[in-house]
Amino acid sequence: MVETMGCCGLLQARCHRHDPQKYIIQGEIEIDRSPWFSLCASGSSVVFRLYSRDSMDPTTRKGIESENTFVMKGKELERKKHEVLSMKVPMKVIKFKLKFEERKFHYCCGSWVYPITKTGFKRIFFSDQLYLPTKTPQGLVELRKKELQKLQAPGPKGEWNPWDRIYDYDVYNNLGDPEKGRLYDRPVLGDSTNFPYPRRLKTGYLNCQHDHSRESGPARCFQFYVPPDERMSDEKLQELKNNFVEALIRFLPPEPTLPHLWDGECPDFVTKVAHFFVPKAAISKKDVRFIRSIIDFCRKLKLPSSHGGPSRSDPSEEQDIFEDIIGFFPDKEVEELDDSDKQRLEKLVPKEILDQVVATLALKRQHVSAQLPSIIAEEKFASFADTEFGRQMLAGTNPVRIRRLKKEEFSLLMESFQKKYQGNRNDLKALEVDVEEAIKASSAFILDHHYLEQFLKMINGKGVCAYATRTILIADERPYETIKPVAIELSLSEDSDDGCSMFLVPENDLIWEFAKFHVASNDAAYHQLVSHWLHTHAVVEPFIIATRRQLSVMHPIHRLLDPHFKDTLHINALARAVFLNAGGILETLLFTGEYSMELSSHLYKEWRFDKQALPEDLLERGMAKRRVRDEVVSGPMEQVGRDKSSNKAATGAEQTMFEVDAEVELVLEDYPYAKDGIEIWTAIETWVTEYCNVFYHNDNDVKEDEEIQEWWNEIKTRGHKDRNEGWYDINTFESLVKALTTLIWITSGLHAAVNFGQYGYGGWPPNRPMLLRKFLPKEEEVYEEVNIMKFVEEMLPDKFQMKLAIAVMDLLSRHTSEEVYLGQTSPQKEWPLIEDQSIIQKKFKEFRENLEAIERNIKERNKEYILMNRWGHAKIPYKLLYPDTSKPMPPISKEKGKHQPEKMDINERGIPNSISI
Repeated sequence: MVETMGCCGLLQARCHRHDPQKYIIQGEIEIDRSPWFSLCASGSSVVFRLYSRDSMDPTTRKGIESENTFVMKGKELERKKHEVLSMKVPMKVIKFKLKFEERKFHYCCGSWVYPITKTGFKRIFFSDQLYLPTKTPQGLVELRKKELQKLQAPGPKGEWNPWDRIYDYDVYNNLGDPEKGRLYDRPVLGDSTNFPYPRRLKTGYLNCQHDHSRESGPARCFQFYVPPDERMSDEKLQELKNNFVEALIRFLPPEPTLPHLWDGECPDFVTKVAHFFVPKAAISKKDVRFIRSIIDFCRKLKLPSSHGGPSRSDPSEEQDIFEDIIGFFPDKEVEELDDSDKQRLEKLVPKEILDQVVATLALKRQHVSAQLPSIIAEEKFASFADTEFGRQMLAGTNPVRIRRLKKEEFSLLMESFQKKYQGNRNDLKALEVDVEEAIKASSAFILDHHYLEQFLKMINGKGVCAYATRTILIADERPYETIKPVAIELSLSEDSDDGCSMFLVPENDLIWEFAKFHVASNDAAYHQLVSHWLHTHAVVEPFIIATRRQLSVMHPIHRLLDPHFKDTLHINALARAVFLNAGGILETLLFTGEYSMELSSHLYKEWRFDKQALPEDLLERGMAKRRVRDEVVSGPMEQVGRDKSSNKAATGAEQTMFEVDAEVELVLEDYPYAKDGIEIWTAIETWVTEYCNVFYHNDNDVKEDEEIQEWWNEIKTRGHKDRNEGWYDINTFESLVKALTTLIWITSGLHAAVNFGQYGYGGWPPNRPMLLRKFLPKEEEVYEEVNIMKFVEEMLPDKFQMKLAIAVMDLLSRHTSEEVYLGQTSPQKEWPLIEDQSIIQKKFKEFRENLEAIERNIKERNKEYILMNRWGHAKIPYKLLYPDTSKPMPPISKEKGKHQPEKMDINERGIPNSISI
């Protein structure tokens, strides 16, 4: 008996055709009893019919179909034979067993099935075999077309039912709520020159009464429409809710006064000194009190007399905001939320979540604990080092914005710097010389957030003080390649009354430290709105919709992509309802506020699909150079096959290595995101190439694949209609492989890199503040009037915002128990009757072996402490692109021992197949 999965996850079939001449089918049916599908599959009876794949009815031009077969609700039919006579060919259905289970509707078929219920719900379930359109058996051609036509049809008027399978495109007209007043009004994103945006899934809700261009949305947050095939399981949804509730309980209740988190038994001096140079995890799990005492002592010393100002006051007389934030993390017992926090939460989180928080706290005193974010696990001031600040642009949670600085660009920047610099002109001249030398050595870089300048007039105010920043960074020579900032430009709009534009170099001491806060705040907003949301979640959604509408489930590319779309439409709908909505969580936490999504729309104008391939992205940002190769004269398929065949895991003595014949070489060899990413990209590209080789034998096969051509055309003309540039034609095997590899990279490697490190870096608000409430003080104020700690406290977000931000970072950084990771399950495993299954199985095994070799490579690189960007001042080994193929697969069903696993700490590693959180 073998397994196969139907197109929606509702149906799993077990089928074995003993004798094709007798059409004998045997199997097992499990009818779903969940409320979402109760009207579909578990009415008083289920009715289905079978279609022949090979024998075609000349009248209907469909496979010869059987008469209806009935399975009655609640009756178990064991070894009971049902004679089913088709129009011409007799079929015998034997050994049916009916079960009522919680999650899935399993049915055994070797052909297609039409289930028919009293509600009139009908759908076709598909053959186990995969076919290109031109190679579809005659009996299935019309049914294949009919199923796609059904999915492409517009939805009915009025609100849609949970069991409706409707895939259509819509603009982002559901973020605002103008019925609540002007403060909740937001522009429609999409189908607009001013506000371009990728399309989202259409949901069929009624328009607002007073503005028919806006969608009203569901009555309750978690009851929005998502097609049944795309819904995450009830267990996973509940797990996400529980994770959110637990995170809120961990961080929002008032923090107790407890001994310092690092206090405890002090180890010997030698161990502590070793910890100072080597990551703590590499030697010991003991506390780091000794290091903390040294750092704290140094921080509390008098300021250098060269500043001409008074020394800092006694630390005991100042409120240490950093100690206050540390107080969010220790173990504690909590009883209730602060009333003011509860009132603010009521406007931000769904009522269902808040009620669960309140009910949990009211039940009993809750003992809660939180792990330390990685950035302070070793030492709480690590993030303030310039080298750590620079390292995070290469190995932090947003390593995709930094780019190489060009000479002509720097010349233009110097004109701006001359106007804004108030310090010693000799310092400026020395900077110019240093940067020009670094540009010649390809070791000068820029982190550019100057696009914000046009938004500042709208953003600043209401407790927000933001600059548009540009930061120049220089890397040391190899082998260390430590990168650090050497200049920061902070700009305000010319007519700003709130402050003045500045240009700073590190000699400015405390003002320099405050400037880095503003750069980090710019980068945190860009990360959340663009690198994370727009460039992964939002841009992938149209690809999913087009795949469902234009690629039959029998299509091999549909089967290849399907694991990489798991739960994404549902997660995106949740994000729009809770995080991205007007007055929602992101607008509360980010300095961009109500203009957040408008800003992401502005930056979508820069997005191009052809630059989303990792090698192309690195080349575009100047972080890599194209590798020079010898010209090879050969046919396109031969060359592609040869290029990819060299990207293999080595064996024997060289087992730890994954040999990559990459098309680019890095400008900075110690660029962890790019170094690990290129290996992951290459492994994916090799797997996609070899999978496609099973079905496509030349470029002409790609050109004649009408489903692929319609799929790609719909993505360009409907899904991403507002972006006309950056699309190539899929008319060759190589272009198809590149498009598919890019899409799989976005859903797996790219999303993992920008998502699962959020708690490790953003869980410590001083490292990634999402908003700031103070402009930089004037230099004379710093040393004459400003209480430093008081200023920092007033500059950082308020404590509620910081606690909520930490809770959100905690939620987003956790893998769920149902996560399926890259390299864990192949199309052959889920659909074992694929033609040439042994080839696919073999190629997927090689893909997994390549990923395992990459894991070994990453482990070895993380041991090389000379690679400063691998672990840096904060001693955080880079693991965000560690595939973690050894993670256990989630159980398939409760029959096989499904259980709720013990909650694990956030481990900042593992590449899920899909954007599922």
